[in-house]
Amino acid sequence: MSEVMDPYVILQRIEQMEKELEELKITVLKMVAENLPEEEVDEETLKALEKDLRDMMEGRVKTLSGDEFIELLSKETGD
Repeated sequence: MSEVMDPYVILQRIEQMEKELEELKITVLKMVAENLPEEEVDEETLKALEKDLRDMMEGRVKTLSGDEFIELLSKETGD
């Protein structure tokens, strides 16, 4: 017999997944920034990255979908 799931529970899980994806996006951005050669990371670039991260955490910018995150991660890892 199929089990019927409460739509509220499904929405909660989706929200949790979105939060986890956002945290992973921030982690990937930090990893990218940490791996840039020092001569490419100037003070202005760091300030812009910090502002972008704050904007993302505060929900002022569009977040990545799961597919977009996978695509970004694949490009960064060379897969």
